[in-house]
Amino acid sequence: MQVVGTFSLLAFAAIVAGCHGGSASRDGSAAPEPDAATASIDTGGSSSALDASGAGGTGGVSRAGGAGGSEGGSTETATGGLPSTGGTARTGGTTGTPVTGGTTGTLVTGGTTGTPVTGGTAGAPRTGGTSGATRTGGTSGTTGAPTGGTTTTGGTTSAGGTSAGGAGTASSGANVRFSQAKQVIDGFGVSNAWLYPPSASAKTAVYDALFSVSKGAGLSLLRNRVPFRENPKNDDKFINKNSDGTYQYTANSDGSKTFSLNWSNWDLNNTSALLSDIKASGADYQVTKFMSTPWTPPNNSVSKWKVSDSYKTMNYNTPEVGGTLDPNHYADYADVLADYVLGYKAKFGVDLSVLSLQNEPNFQCTYESADWTAAQFHDFFAILKTEFTKKGVFTQLPNLKIMAPEFQNVKEDLILPTLNDSNTSDLLGVVGVHQYEFGKSNATSYTPPTLTNSLAADKRIWMTEFSTAAWTGDTSITDALIVARLVHMDLVVAEMSAFLYWWAWGAGNGCLAQTSGTQPKRLYALGQYSRFIRPDWIRVDAVANPATNVYLSAFKNPTGDQVAVVAINAGTSQVPLALTIDTGRFGALTSYRTSASENLANVGAVTAGTTVNVTLAASSITTFVGPVTP
Repeated sequence: MQVVGTFSLLAFAAIVAGCHGGSASRDGSAAPEPDAATASIDTGGSSSALDASGAGGTGGVSRAGGAGGSEGGSTETATGGLPSTGGTARTGGTTGTPVTGGTTGTLVTGGTTGTPVTGGTAGAPRTGGTSGATRTGGTSGTTGAPTGGTTTTGGTTSAGGTSAGGAGTASSGANVRFSQAKQVIDGFGVSNAWLYPPSASAKTAVYDALFSVSKGAGLSLLRNRVPFRENPKNDDKFINKNSDGTYQYTANSDGSKTFSLNWSNWDLNNTSALLSDIKASGADYQVTKFMSTPWTPPNNSVSKWKVSDSYKTMNYNTPEVGGTLDPNHYADYADVLADYVLGYKAKFGVDLSVLSLQNEPNFQCTYESADWTAAQFHDFFAILKTEFTKKGVFTQLPNLKIMAPEFQNVKEDLILPTLNDSNTSDLLGVVGVHQYEFGKSNATSYTPPTLTNSLAADKRIWMTEFSTAAWTGDTSITDALIVARLVHMDLVVAEMSAFLYWWAWGAGNGCLAQTSGTQPKRLYALGQYSRFIRPDWIRVDAVANPATNVYLSAFKNPTGDQVAVVAINAGTSQVPLALTIDTGRFGALTSYRTSASENLANVGAVTAGTTVNVTLAASSITTFVGPVTP
């Protein structure tokens, strides 16, 4: 399929298979390097093994088998990886079952009471922000079955698979604790990095599938790439240069620099076109939060902003690959990032919500990348704070949050010095992680680690990249249930505030929406959350496992008069379940379901009551949404 310029079918398949431009550890593919004119790509390159320090499942998750670059590229199975612990149980749960090769998690009596989040994380010297919900108690353990089991007396099953009325309880107490607020949810989203728009004939269907709140998943968050690549063959040409190759900038009286940026860059033009289409859709597309990620700082043979490190000797034929930011250019990089966020609104017509500092700073690869240590992040945060203050970023963008580290796995090691320093901690607004320790091999046992230091510091945690690219081409309900369980675990166990899939659209299995043919079930599985749980909704406590193979989570809107309950039945038999609430009563709830034969289908209403009896269809995800009344 001709995508643009000289993109070939093989090249596009290699890109689609990659989780962030072709991560070799995931799929063995090379990085895409499309240019507005040539759209050429990297050619192969050897795959790397899974980061040995990352928490993994049994022996680490194998990520071989994706499409290779045009010269093939060898693939390697992930090696090692620390065994996952069994997870920390909290109130209502028991110790997590250890993953093979791990150790049993420790039971934490009562859970840890979170510190109330008041007013959001204050930027320096930003104001405002969204008030966080008070964390009360611990998160219910994900393996403890409620006392008493599930009773389902009363009620008759409707044609839609839910039952109305009836009495009975599913546990000795309410399984939806509406009064017990947990974390604020910032949204669910996807990335358009390196992506050209779908063809004119496919665009409406693809965009509806992703963003429509009436016909599709209703995604609310978009992640784009900051295009700093300066490969001589494929220069993004984002920073304008003088004839001698030096960057064009104006020196300011306060010592800062204002760089000349080319906002007509091909990748940014694609993002601009996407946002224009989203705006033109009206109220049916409700994308309200936007984040940007750089894969590398600027660097070329003249600027030399990056230097060699223990992982990579700098090669100026591919200056975007590897190396580490030279401390002598920390202020320069901070200034150009300030110019980017200040210019974002003028280019796109929306405020940037989150600026990430680096994609996967712990992963050495053959495409755009840079290495960062924990100490380097801390020192750069201090410089960033100074330069952003000089340039008025926090005054003009009071709600902007800075993200780090977008680690390859769910870990917080690289930002601990930043968290532990009051001068830098206030600038870190969101802790970003990716989830490539998760795969089909540990899909039923995986428990994400809890980032205790980040939560204790009242930082939002966003999972900003996950993909099924390295899996077989499964688009069935089996695949959807795996993705749904991952979302559940991230929200309930790890207390994350956002979940972003990797690529938005394309022809490969790594994409959330397909540009031709039937949409994969995983799109609708994510939509069971994203269409109904909108930005600034709040997760409330719930019995996470009210029945065998059932995963339950609950959420309320900011005003506290609407509820969304998501129930996953991963079993092969239908499960009767009584939903009970600890305060007020359920109004008439509408049920939406994804199963082998349904895609976010409206399957009927549930009669109002303090207790409502429903039946969860086999192998399904169901969302019950509606009012809560006194």
